[in-house]
Amino acid sequence: MTKPSAVATAAAKFACAIVAGMLLITGSAHAEWKAPWKSEDKALVIDAYEFNPINWQELSSDERIAGFINKASDGLPPEWNCGKADGDEYKLCKNRWWKYSVTKELYMTRREMAKMKGLLWGAYHLGRPGNPREQADHFVDFAEPAEDDLIALDIEDNSDEWMSLADAEIFADQIKIRTGRYPVLYTNGSTAKYVSDNKAKYPLLSRLPLWYARYRDDITGKFPEETWPSYALWQFSSMHNCDSRSCPYRVKGAKTDIDVNVSTMDVAGLKAAWPFNELIERAPEADDPAMMIASLDETTKTEVAKVAAATGAAATTLPKPRAKPTTDTRVAAYAPAEQHARLDPLQLLTTVARGETKTDKPALVADVTAAPVAVSSTVVPSGEAAREFHGHLAALREAVAYAANEVDRLFIGRAKAATRTDEARPAGAGEESAAFDARQRSRFVEIVKAAEAAKKAGALPMPARVLSQLGAEGAGRGPRVAGTVAGQRFAGLDMPARRIVTAFEATR
Repeated sequence: MTKPSAVATAAAKFACAIVAGMLLITGSAHAEWKAPWKSEDKALVIDAYEFNPINWQELSSDERIAGFINKASDGLPPEWNCGKADGDEYKLCKNRWWKYSVTKELYMTRREMAKMKGLLWGAYHLGRPGNPREQADHFVDFAEPAEDDLIALDIEDNSDEWMSLADAEIFADQIKIRTGRYPVLYTNGSTAKYVSDNKAKYPLLSRLPLWYARYRDDITGKFPEETWPSYALWQFSSMHNCDSRSCPYRVKGAKTDIDVNVSTMDVAGLKAAWPFNELIERAPEADDPAMMIASLDETTKTEVAKVAAATGAAATTLPKPRAKPTTDTRVAAYAPAEQHARLDPLQLLTTVARGETKTDKPALVADVTAAPVAVSSTVVPSGEAAREFHGHLAALREAVAYAANEVDRLFIGRAKAATRTDEARPAGAGEESAAFDARQRSRFVEIVKAAEAAKKAGALPMPARVLSQLGAEGAGRGPRVAGTVAGQRFAGLDMPARRIVTAFEATR
């Protein structure tokens, strides 16, 4: 009997612990719905209008009070000109301007006092019937909000006495245009529920941070959680439920008609979240057409799985190493792209013009009679492919030979032009057919022979492009091109001959 009794006692204790834990979790989850101002760690915010007297020294002594929100503008601004009115209408117009001026002066003074006391600052506009964009402009011009100031639209109720909800959407849009951010929405419980029930009709209002006005201790089941996960501020005390006998929270330095708000955060958290200028994130609805997808049959799912598996296997396969590029012309022309070598056409023509053949590296131009180079050990070209290959190679060789002849012709033509004088050039005769007499030839032949001798001695020949690019202005470029000794040696030559000598010296 003792063992079952001990087991039963242990089970009962375990069950009680579970129930207590669930109650604790549930209580903490809904703590923000039931009198959160009774928790000493929750930050408070005061909001006032121009007729609330404030003792700033006493008010700021309460460490839980972290911010102050003041009424700024009210509906549309008064008429700018009272000249057309007379009698009582004129006096009333003047009185409106007097009240407007005093209200703004008091607003500016309170803002400086609150910030001097280290309080967060905010301003709200009391929405009235009338042009919502003009009211938004009026509010911005009146409040002159800083980037860290909270801005709010006050919709007291969903009735004809106040700004309509449709106009409130336009007001919020205009505030976004003017300030780059959206306002907070202040309203009561019934209006908040109406906006929540019709959020498709009011897509912007239903995403503004909510400043909730409800004067009761518990709003469990009353707050529209389906639209707003929580409130930014909850106005829980005002002249409606606070008097000399009872009050949810008495504010030092203010009368019982002052409005008091509570946050879900402590003072540090509220300062980090202020001024609540982000829209509420909303999860897509289950019946949202954008979230609907087409259903797939089993055959399609199987095929998609096969493709996904093949793609995954291909992604895990290591890439093949790249083939080493080659300088062989045929391989570069017909081999795969990774074996292509970059050929320099100018270098190709210069090499042909020089007549150089180097045995320490492959030639850039392949001979048509050379043995074919195997591009791949597994691919044997057909007879038609071989004939087409030799045709391309012959065309390439003809093009190179033609380019070489053009270079030689250009070189010889320039040389002849350099040794001719304008007086001795026959009228109508071309450069190629003109004969050289003894006086015209000057010492060109001797210079060419000297260049040939230098070539045999190991000096590099002169590229055709050097001579072709030298004009009259480049004949005497000084020590950079030809040394002073060479200049003294050929000082007796005429100008065309010295130009040629200078070009030869530059190639050395």
